[in-house]
Amino acid sequence: MTGKAGGSVELVNKLLELFEREKQRSPLKRGIVFWYDEDADGRELGEIRDTLKGEGIQVRELREDNAFQIKYLLEVEQRETSFLLYAPFARPEPERNMLLDILLYSAEFKTDETALLAEELGLDLNRARSFLQRYKLFFREKRRKEKFRRLLPLQGKEGDWKAAVFAVLAQANSAQPMDVFRAVIGEGLKEESNQALIRIGKFAPLEDFYLWIYTHFGLRETESPSLKEVFATMVWCHAVTCAPETEVILPRYETRLPNTCYVFLEDWLREERGRKVLKPLVQQLESDWGLYGKLRELPLDRLVDCLTFPLTDEVVLENLQDLLLYHRVSGLGLDQMIDQRLSGYWAEEKRIRNAYSFFSHALSLTLYKEKAHKAHYRLKGRDWIRAYTEHDYKIDQIYRKLMWIYNQAGMPDELTPLRDHLTRWVEEEFLPDLADYTDRMMTRELAARWPINGVLQQSAFFRERIAPLVEKTTERIFVIISDALRYEAGAELFEKLGQRLNAEVSLEPMQATLPSYTRLGMGALLPGKVTRIDEQGTVYVEELPATGVSTREKILQQAVPDGVAFRLDDWIQLGKEKGLEAIRGRRVVYLYHNRIDATGDQQVTETYTFDDVQQAIEELERVVGKLTGTFSAKRIFITADHGFLYQHSPLEADRLADRVEDKVMEQHRRFAIGRDLTVTPGAQRVSLDYLNLDLEAVVAGGLNRFKAGGGMKFVHGGAMPQEVVVPVIQYREIHGRGRKREEAYVDVRVAMRSKVITHYQFNALFFQEQKVSRDFRPRHLRAAFYKGDERISNEVTLVFDSDREAPDRHTETTFTLIEGRDFAGKPCILRLEDVTGAKIELYVEEPFELRVYDV
Repeated sequence: MTGKAGGSVELVNKLLELFEREKQRSPLKRGIVFWYDEDADGRELGEIRDTLKGEGIQVRELREDNAFQIKYLLEVEQRETSFLLYAPFARPEPERNMLLDILLYSAEFKTDETALLAEELGLDLNRARSFLQRYKLFFREKRRKEKFRRLLPLQGKEGDWKAAVFAVLAQANSAQPMDVFRAVIGEGLKEESNQALIRIGKFAPLEDFYLWIYTHFGLRETESPSLKEVFATMVWCHAVTCAPETEVILPRYETRLPNTCYVFLEDWLREERGRKVLKPLVQQLESDWGLYGKLRELPLDRLVDCLTFPLTDEVVLENLQDLLLYHRVSGLGLDQMIDQRLSGYWAEEKRIRNAYSFFSHALSLTLYKEKAHKAHYRLKGRDWIRAYTEHDYKIDQIYRKLMWIYNQAGMPDELTPLRDHLTRWVEEEFLPDLADYTDRMMTRELAARWPINGVLQQSAFFRERIAPLVEKTTERIFVIISDALRYEAGAELFEKLGQRLNAEVSLEPMQATLPSYTRLGMGALLPGKVTRIDEQGTVYVEELPATGVSTREKILQQAVPDGVAFRLDDWIQLGKEKGLEAIRGRRVVYLYHNRIDATGDQQVTETYTFDDVQQAIEELERVVGKLTGTFSAKRIFITADHGFLYQHSPLEADRLADRVEDKVMEQHRRFAIGRDLTVTPGAQRVSLDYLNLDLEAVVAGGLNRFKAGGGMKFVHGGAMPQEVVVPVIQYREIHGRGRKREEAYVDVRVAMRSKVITHYQFNALFFQEQKVSRDFRPRHLRAAFYKGDERISNEVTLVFDSDREAPDRHTETTFTLIEGRDFAGKPCILRLEDVTGAKIELYVEEPFELRVYDV
């Protein structure tokens, strides 16, 4: 018999002692030792063989058919060699023992292996004998013994010893029942293919394992125990604890320790790796229990509490779609329900998270739809700007993000009806109403005199925002001009930048030039005045063509000699050293960014417009970080030449206006510039006197497009707020005494007068001291109850991110105590750990008193 290792140190030492005695009494100075091992099953002799070989002792295995060979070897071939004759069977009766004559002048090795094993493991023999004899197969192998010894508690009992055996065989992280059962369940619920269970059954009594697990989780003993029954019991306990209403729709499982089962599954579900193991197992139960139809019977406000099953999300999403398509949703609290589902375990999956994000935006858009009114559509220029920048831009923003999520996240086809339903409202009601309002404003005042008093004009941007800083400060000023970054996208970027530490950020609307197109908008953002537009449509500023970065730089340097201009991508790609060298000594740096317009203006790519808007926002956010970090920027402006209109659905025929004729110098899908232009039906003449140009423009009215080549979804040039209201973001990096070294987070306290716990399940109340703002960031806390160092409850993660007033900043959460502890009149603590950042830190420990006398 061979093996990698086997036998105890004590056993080998006793063998060597026996050989030494035999050598001393043998005339040939050798020893022959017989070892009849009736408990040989599973024993490996590798270590014994290696040790004896080093002492000049050979090991030979006795079989029923090799007695003559052994006899010849010992008495003829190797008369002076010492031998251990190992027989993996009981000593034969004398009349059947072919080697009896040799045995009579040799020695027989006999030992109490159980006693040796107890001594080796450091166990009390009297207490451990029956256990060691029952688990003798397990201890035949050296590595198993070593792992067992590492897992053994200092003052253990038989239950601890069994746990260590099961932990070794299951390859668990510890001998805690939770870890052992996780390791076993991780191999699946089918006993015949579960490798951990097979190992346990091979080297330990399987019935002991089932009894141990059933006892720990409070199940009744049964003649036919199974992993599936234990797991189903845990799932049942978790489901009815989270959502008591599910008790009537689920098959019932009995346990004396429902909280233990609940906390076990709760802890596992909170881990990403745990969810990967659990999902197919829970889904198998969903199928076995026919859960889909049963979950649909629950009302939505109760269904959202059921966090146990992945299937719940599918049913919740179906309910949400039905409500948003066919019912009024105001006052139903669907936003809180979505937030609740987003805090669930299965919402950590990207697919589910994206689906809820889609529905969150769909709900916001639906609420705007239900509350749609036009009271803010007042007939004054500033009111027109204010109506968009305080209200209507949010609809554009929500719709864009909804469409981006739908396209990027690969939403299932089942959500297409809701997307189309909301698209119809945006394109057939919201946009036409806003277009009618804009047409009335154009007719009333704006067509004749475009600039609105009290609103920053694009042609005055440099004069009113940049020049004063050049004169009054020594700071280097960065101006990023992002082509087609419309106001709603700028508002999202503003919110993101406002979250940066030591950032002072402002957002204001700017009225772009009309027609709202790139050449004119880019020229207007430069210092000086637009002086003319030639027959080819080239825009001149102070008699220099503003057609490219190099000529724009010359125009900039007329006002600021140490100004400079780059394409943003080109300059960033220079790297730190070359980039710094390129702007050394420069006061004003113009950076041109072209992500949105480059995509939208091409018919083959215009359908990706919303994708590129999102990408542009993310790029600009990263650029600000790079400017303030790598290039030590203190002041940054972000603005645009124009915005855009986007229509997802095919354009209707009545929205197509005839092309403008006569002396046209430049014409696109929403405008034409020239002299003596014909105004076709569905269009409106616009004076360019406000630019002191001897020209006129015709812009398409409302949502119309002129019949021209190219795409019709993405357009600009007209007078809609989406095209002509652009953002001006001012970003200032705070330095000096006002600079913060680290972010400040909201404070949280336990808001309970009585801190006495009288039930196994109870609620704890928390209060967020400050509201979330640019000065105070959200705080994430992990909370659980402890008795000494032992956790005695479930663990929850709480997010304190409310921006509401004090009465609405309370958070209540439920804790469940684990049974089997002494909770009568004992102290405990509520431990709150800060998990906001990468480092976990103790936040506070709050003392409580336990007065729980029964389950």
